[in-house]
Amino acid sequence: MEKLKYLFGSLTVILLMTITVYGGFRLAFRRLIIPKVNIAGVDMTGMDKPTAQKLINSYFENNPSKISLESDGKIISKLTGIKVEQDLIWAVDQAMSVGRNGNVLTQMMEGSRVLLHGRTIDVPVSYDKDDILGLVEQISEKLNQKPTWPELRKENEKYKLVPGKNGIEVKQNDLIGEIIMQFGRPGSHVIQIPTSLVETKENGEMVKTAIQSLEKWGNNKLSIRFRDFERQLNVDEISHLFGLINEQIDNSKFESLVSEIETAVEVEPRDAVFVFENNKVHEFKPEIVGATIDIPQFKTKLAQALLSVEGKALEIPVILTYPKIKTGDINNLGIKELIGTGKSTFFHSIPGRVFNVNLAASRINGTLVAPGEEFSFDGAVGDISRATGYQTAYIISQGRTVLGDGGGVCQVSTTTFRAALDAGLPITERKAHAYRVGYYEQDSPPGIDATVYFPTADLKFLNDTGHHILIQEIVDTKKLTMRVDIYGTSDGRRSTISKPKISNQTPPPATMYVDDPTLPLGTMKQIDWSAWGAKVVFNYNVERGGETIYEKTFVSNYQPWQAIYLKGTGN
Repeated sequence: MEKLKYLFGSLTVILLMTITVYGGFRLAFRRLIIPKVNIAGVDMTGMDKPTAQKLINSYFENNPSKISLESDGKIISKLTGIKVEQDLIWAVDQAMSVGRNGNVLTQMMEGSRVLLHGRTIDVPVSYDKDDILGLVEQISEKLNQKPTWPELRKENEKYKLVPGKNGIEVKQNDLIGEIIMQFGRPGSHVIQIPTSLVETKENGEMVKTAIQSLEKWGNNKLSIRFRDFERQLNVDEISHLFGLINEQIDNSKFESLVSEIETAVEVEPRDAVFVFENNKVHEFKPEIVGATIDIPQFKTKLAQALLSVEGKALEIPVILTYPKIKTGDINNLGIKELIGTGKSTFFHSIPGRVFNVNLAASRINGTLVAPGEEFSFDGAVGDISRATGYQTAYIISQGRTVLGDGGGVCQVSTTTFRAALDAGLPITERKAHAYRVGYYEQDSPPGIDATVYFPTADLKFLNDTGHHILIQEIVDTKKLTMRVDIYGTSDGRRSTISKPKISNQTPPPATMYVDDPTLPLGTMKQIDWSAWGAKVVFNYNVERGGETIYEKTFVSNYQPWQAIYLKGTGN
């Protein structure tokens, strides 16, 4: 009993001493970084936040990161011209938080581990991925040594092995990771460029099997087919397809074969396409079942065909994708009559804007919206950028009218909006332009426009007609007019919109003149046009059988807009 009391008393004393020591430690470092914590190798022990921030900033300012890439004792590249930014504030915050995370027990355990083993805080780095990737690819082009793969060659009617030669390949991911890590440390650093050996040692059994199979093939050919496509492989091509290292099919030759045939074999699925003429549906293009080469299956079946030397024909395995709308479905879709029309004009548009209006309309044209489905303009038109074919024209961006990719697409969204209103469809999302744009008031009162800009602005409406609807868009690039027709089955609904009420009109700000040294002296170039600010309101009402089935009030708040001219000051 006495021993238990002694043991309990000793434990109590130890516990009290531990609490006292820990309490004193916490008190001493309550606003300081605990011992053995460093940022990028710079010791931060006992520093408060401002001191730590000042110290780490000085290290990077006085001794910025300089990186050289070395291979075989030679400097291959010095990383210059790559813009990087170190987040030193975050690093100091992390250093301050060491030993202060979680509950008291967790903090004690973390603090003990740091005191025993230390803790290094890595500095996060912001950088241009394309810059670093481009540099690494250039280095890879210099250092990579392409392997020569073993192959079978026919000599005197016999197949013989031609051994391969090993290659060298830069380990790009490892190199990028090392570069980024070193950019987070001050001072000069030399990185040994990591490489790996590309081995080309042949597999004896696979070589033997391939030669035996080729001898059986003789001068026969292998035909690979799909639908109307056929490609015959001669014995020389067959010999190169045999894998001689670790797979039955040579990957490089197989990829080349797939690249050669995929354009003839693969096809995108396409819905049956039809048009309205004289209030009747006319078919003109049947549906197409899509096909994509089933790469794993093709590789397996090709290997079997090469080794078995049985059938001289191989059907290319594909994954079929079936269209949503088939020719036989047309009469069942409920597309019988015109239910809504929207019109607009866009006189005085620059050529780039006319081009974009026509392109965007062509991508919406023919869109089918199923019963109960919500139409999204952004989703239907897709990406709007130079990469998808759009030209430069004026757009509204960050409170300015500027040249940008896709200017003019809002002409299409505005006209589609008007067609949906005329069809009596529920509008689920619509956003007005920032200011009154002249194009949308050439043949319409103000306020009946819709801007789109992914992902912040979209035009959406619901097909609640109980049948499919078809959207057709026609642009006259000579007369600068467009029309959007919506076809479906009328359920007797009728839509009306009230005359827009204009209030709170405010005059445009004074014209702004901006000096531009890139323009010749005395030159004036208008880049923005004045417009009155206003609040515009109109009511949208849809009735069926004398009963209102949908109503909505549309409010547009247009900012006053100033004209801006560039004033040439150059020589």
